[in-house]
Amino acid sequence: MSTIANRYEFVLLFDVTNGNPNGDPDAGNLPRLDPETNQG
Repeated sequence: MSTIANRYEFVLLFDVTNGNPNGDPDAGNLPRLDPETNQG
């Protein structure tokens, strides 16, 4: 095994406006619900 000659580090930063982290993208960004109990 050889040692690592060059080291590369990557960083990805992004910004979201009006984002809903708990939203369901398939349901128009509405809150995620359990289909059986309709509770989030």
